[in-house]
Amino acid sequence: MADQALIRALEEIEVAAWADFYDSASPPSKSICGLQLARSKGATVGLASEADVLALNRVIGLGLEGPISAADVDEIIARYTEAGIPRFFIQPSPAARDDALPRLLVDRGFRRYNNWVKLYRDVTPVADVSTDLTVRRIEADHADAFGRNVAECFGWPKATSGWVSDLVGRSDWRHYMAFDGPKPVASGSLYFRGEYAWIDFATTLPDYRGRGAQSAILAHRIADAAELGCHTVAVETAEETPEKPAPSYRNMVRYGFRQSYLRPNYIYVTVSD
Repeated sequence: MADQALIRALEEIEVAAWADFYDSASPPSKSICGLQLARSKGATVGLASEADVLALNRVIGLGLEGPISAADVDEIIARYTEAGIPRFFIQPSPAARDDALPRLLVDRGFRRYNNWVKLYRDVTPVADVSTDLTVRRIEADHADAFGRNVAECFGWPKATSGWVSDLVGRSDWRHYMAFDGPKPVASGSLYFRGEYAWIDFATTLPDYRGRGAQSAILAHRIADAAELGCHTVAVETAEETPEKPAPSYRNMVRYGFRQSYLRPNYIYVTVSD
């Protein structure tokens, strides 16, 4: 596991990026997706009541600013319950100043669901990248295509595509797509703040997988992170297990990312069957 200062920095860049994603939503997107954003002791509490997607209904960074009480957890549960959200994650960070937090979550009705892996690398250029697609940074004229591709590939409700589109043109972000001729077929994003950057929204349409789109988009993002003065890039992905392979994890390791830590996902179900 990486040292505590690095772990904290990797958590904080994700917390900042995810909060800005919610802040970027236009009034129509907030209404259509049922979006809310709250902050609690260093964490972002993101709610999307019209999208039963755990990635969009989760608490990141809880405990970064101090110990968590049962009342704090109960307040979070109440937020999601009152919003009519059937299930959500809390993702305790290894940087949290509260060793008792996992036990507290279990006591309040959460259960361990799975793990995500936090990975990082420096901004050394990505080598051995080859694709027959054209990759470039996009602006507002491709925002709708970007949003559609992300929602479709992630399996998110169609209504979320407009929300994702709202990010394009946002300060502190850069967005990229791969094109087959004029057709946009893959995507990726970079968020940057200070010396750290964070990447996400890496998607490729099924018919275009295996053609090097993501490696080329990654190379662009790493190069831009270096240009922007960042020294470290962070990403999260699914854990690789014997029962459930994680191609994204393997690809990140292939291109120089190192595992910093496993972060557990604790799930709470607000409505029982």
